[in-house]
Amino acid sequence: MYKKDLDSLLNKPNPPRAYLLYGADEFLISHYGSKIAALLSGGQEVQRFFYDECDVESIHSLLSQNSLFGGDTFIVLKLDKKLDKKSCESLLKAIESNPSNALIIEFHISSAKSEAEYVQDARAFANAFRSGNIPVAEVRFFEPSVQESLEFLRTRTKELGIEIHTQDLRYILELQNNNLAIAHKELEKFCIGLDSQNGVRAVSSEEVRFLCEGIASFSIEELFCAVMDKKPFVKILQSIYEEGTSEVMLVRELQRFFYQLFLFFSYIKTRGNLNASDILGFTPPKHILERQRKYCLYFKQTDYIEIFDLLNRWDMDAKNGKSKNSLTNLIKIQAMLR
Repeated sequence: MYKKDLDSLLNKPNPPRAYLLYGADEFLISHYGSKIAALLSGGQEVQRFFYDECDVESIHSLLSQNSLFGGDTFIVLKLDKKLDKKSCESLLKAIESNPSNALIIEFHISSAKSEAEYVQDARAFANAFRSGNIPVAEVRFFEPSVQESLEFLRTRTKELGIEIHTQDLRYILELQNNNLAIAHKELEKFCIGLDSQNGVRAVSSEEVRFLCEGIASFSIEELFCAVMDKKPFVKILQSIYEEGTSEVMLVRELQRFFYQLFLFFSYIKTRGNLNASDILGFTPPKHILERQRKYCLYFKQTDYIEIFDLLNRWDMDAKNGKSKNSLTNLIKIQAMLR
């Protein structure tokens, strides 16, 4: 099943007691792992085991009995290696025998494997994690859309007791290259030292920009600007990789960046003017709007076709774990500038 199916399932009485969560977004896997655990446990203790701490026999033993204090057993496993069919059957049989207990498995991608290998492992894991006797939920997550990400951020602001305009939430998300996990964490900054009214802390646009940009290091946005302005970018690229940005993430952001430029380019060519609200659904800050207007005209239509073809090949190589060729590809793009 997918996220929307899981949301519906969790709103019904007596949800399943066994879950396998996996997919393309680390934040959603962890977020729903915690959400389901809180829902099922109702405030009781949840035991968590991480990666190599997971011993199937020990987990089976825990799920096969109630806790020492007479309560139920709730276990969350965070794994980066799939369990085989025998192990899955063992754990699910323990839940079958003790239906008040619960098991939630978060299956994350391993740094030692490519995205393609992870997808293959996840598929095999999901096929093994099945039972004919009890309900089991295996959920595949995809990268959230901008609107979905904004909804998560709005929910988080309510939990934190702060109020931030949607445009500023969008700004935080874009500043973090649409990384929902980082943007979600960024919101905690605004809980410190702000005036409150009626228990809700109102956060201004100026505070958002100051707190989010105050300790800025090299970002993917700076890399793109350096490429487009024909400036040296090797140091920026090096810094981005050192901070943990993956090749796949870099290519994805490049695709988003050039797709947006192409939308601006097409709008100007067909209408002769520019209306960012028509193109994006919102109006970005003036300096970003002017920059995009300038950059989009640096290429011809044939250049955009060539760039998208290059990015698609680069994306396939990155997802298949091939060695980094970002420097070569960025030089090729920079050479196309008019």
